[in-house]
Amino acid sequence: MSQVLVVGAGPAGSVAAAVLARGGMRVLVACRRSHPIPNHDLLLGKPAREVLRSIGIAVDRWPVLPVSLAVSGQTARPVPDAGYSLVDRDELCGTLREHAAGLGAEYVPGKTDRPGGHVILAGGGGHLRGRTPHSTGLTSVQRFIGAEPDGRVLLRMLAPPADEPRGHPRCAWLAPAPGGCAVGATAFGDVTPDALLDEAFAALSEFEPALANLRAAGPAATGPLYAGFGPGGAVDEAGLRVGDAAGLVNPFTGEGLSHAMQSGQLAARAILAHPDDPEGAAREYSRLLDSTYVGYFETARHVSSRYHLAWRVLNAGASSESPFFAKSRRAIVLSEAVPTLTTPESMTVPVGLRPALLPFLAACDEVSVATVRREWPFLARMFTASVDDLRPRPALGFFGAMLAGGQVPARGHATVTAAIEIATLGVLAFLGPAAAPREVRGVDWESATTVLAGDYLVGRASRLIAQAKPGILWTFSDWITELAALRATATTSGSGAGTVFSSLFEFPLRVGAHLGDAPSEPLRAYGEALGRVFLHAEDVLALRGTRTRLDVTLPGLLAGRISALPELLSIPDLTASSLTGARLATALAAAAEEGDRARKTATDALTRVENPSARRLLGCLLDSVAAPLGLESTVDSW
Repeated sequence: MSQVLVVGAGPAGSVAAAVLARGGMRVLVACRRSHPIPNHDLLLGKPAREVLRSIGIAVDRWPVLPVSLAVSGQTARPVPDAGYSLVDRDELCGTLREHAAGLGAEYVPGKTDRPGGHVILAGGGGHLRGRTPHSTGLTSVQRFIGAEPDGRVLLRMLAPPADEPRGHPRCAWLAPAPGGCAVGATAFGDVTPDALLDEAFAALSEFEPALANLRAAGPAATGPLYAGFGPGGAVDEAGLRVGDAAGLVNPFTGEGLSHAMQSGQLAARAILAHPDDPEGAAREYSRLLDSTYVGYFETARHVSSRYHLAWRVLNAGASSESPFFAKSRRAIVLSEAVPTLTTPESMTVPVGLRPALLPFLAACDEVSVATVRREWPFLARMFTASVDDLRPRPALGFFGAMLAGGQVPARGHATVTAAIEIATLGVLAFLGPAAAPREVRGVDWESATTVLAGDYLVGRASRLIAQAKPGILWTFSDWITELAALRATATTSGSGAGTVFSSLFEFPLRVGAHLGDAPSEPLRAYGEALGRVFLHAEDVLALRGTRTRLDVTLPGLLAGRISALPELLSIPDLTASSLTGARLATALAAAAEEGDRARKTATDALTRVENPSARRLLGCLLDSVAAPLGLESTVDSW
């Protein structure tokens, strides 16, 4: 039986040990005799909870708290579907160790001789000694009692020093705890723990005056922080580095627990794929890191030089409900990938189509990431959804349209589809009216970012089309022009949002039909109706007060002219505050009814698609997009 040595028994090491032991490997876990810092509270995010569930640990014992993000002193915005749990580090590590040991992992105190095979380095920052990480800093956490703040986790991004052009990121956070709360702060650069916590208290008190009545329940726990991640640097002759030992820390918030668990799981999977080949496991681990942590490598390397720019973008868009800014906030601050036009729920796809579909989607993501990751690394994270966890996206419409012509898209077609998806993200930057001009010294960063990002994405998409399929470049250009005109009409008149989304969803099918020699009329009719289904489903989600797929609330949808409700209710100046009581119920019923009507139109169009595989895939896509409407699935009828 192959043996693996895991050095470090923290969350990353124990997750790796559990996965390896379950996979039949003999695992020795070398753990320190004592922790380098006192026990303290941790924030357990969504990706970390998913890892725990995947290895068989119940997470219900740790209640999920909603999250608000404050970038400026005036605004603290809820971040839907992004809850954190507050957990005791010793409790979490003890649970993980007990679980891994139950699966067969052996924990031994102190150092253990290297086995000559696989080694995972999970000892945190201690395994970075002798190396030079790109960014170093510290994290401090302290528990307080005396008053309980409201039941949310507050993340507060701290402005870099105005007199320091290369100032480093800082973040403070607050989480309610029994009888009080936990306060944490992270910073890169030269700062003392006391000064950091004082700064955190001052920033958090702007939103939680109750902090003034708190008293310390114990000493602060302070430790080093590293954000020098690079896939190549996480693998060397010493072993596979995971978590903090790999510099896997969000360079804006300092959050590293999710990355620690994820990377531990990835290292274990790489070893299980090459149980007798450490070099093969190292190559596989590097590949998995590169695809999983798109954007973090570039971010960490340029965290000093780019933080001021990113801060200005975040600060300027802190109050914006534009889909682009809403998704950008999630991409920068949270530990999860943020797909563009998608649903929170997974999509069912016919099993027989997956062998061809999954590699095609992976190729699309590779092209998209390679196109934007250097200049706009955070945007690259919007193209990193797991292809194993399928969700609606333009590439599926393109794939289904080519199937309708009896063709399976080749890898080369992925460049065209990637260009369409990149352009779709660019269009999101321009949805809704332009930001109101503000009299500020220097650059109006909200307007500048919208133009820079939108134009950049559309420009890069155009270049991809010109390189891959120059014959359709004029069609692509006409589509962009059409979207601009439709958006202008919707913005000025307050109606016509449905035509914008019809065009967004129809174009991938039109191009796929053209390249696949499929009859275009039923596919275009299906795509146009699918866009309207999406828009009405967004309205339904917003009216219910749940997370929309554009990450925009009801006031944002209405103010941004990206809702069908004003036209549907014949109230051009409809506001969210007017949708209460009977009018709210009427609006919800009308949106659901109109969404059902659009769904039936799409279904009728699909009946004219002769290829059964194409019908079934596009039927699954329709069902997923229409899911918020609460309609009965029709997929079995295809």
